[in-house]
Amino acid sequence: MPTRGPVPVSLVPFSQAETLKVGPLIVRVFEDGSNTQNRVSAVTITLPPGTSGPPMHWHRFYDELFFVTKGTVVFSTPEGDFVAKTGDCMTVPPGAIHTFRNGSESEEGECYMTATPGHYVDYFRMLSKATAGLVGGKLGKEETEHLMALFGTFPPDVESEP
Repeated sequence: MPTRGPVPVSLVPFSQAETLKVGPLIVRVFEDGSNTQNRVSAVTITLPPGTSGPPMHWHRFYDELFFVTKGTVVFSTPEGDFVAKTGDCMTVPPGAIHTFRNGSESEEGECYMTATPGHYVDYFRMLSKATAGLVGGKLGKEETEHLMALFGTFPPDVESEP
């Protein structure tokens, strides 16, 4: 039998999570893949009342899970809207067209999100840098699609095969 060495665990207290402002959203990074050989990342996404997330898109390589921890988050797909409340979980496999928004005009929404592979967190870091200082915190369509494409993320009208 091979001998295994000790493998460390990682605890990230809420107060020590990396905090990114992505337009009006707050993304807290608890795991960026550096402790999981990039197999998974974990963040929370806080959506102020009445706030939308990204434009409709799909991922070539990424699986996402969104577990709603606060409020109501509406996931929109070509098949319709899915209303997720606290305690609900939405699974988004590669190729699934989707977006999300806060379903309330008066209360905050929040999701715990995982992504595989884990380096997808770098997309949020790039967005945070790109939107810093912008009025309204939003990029134009061309800039958004460029950053998305760097991470294998595309608008619905882009073919699913290269």
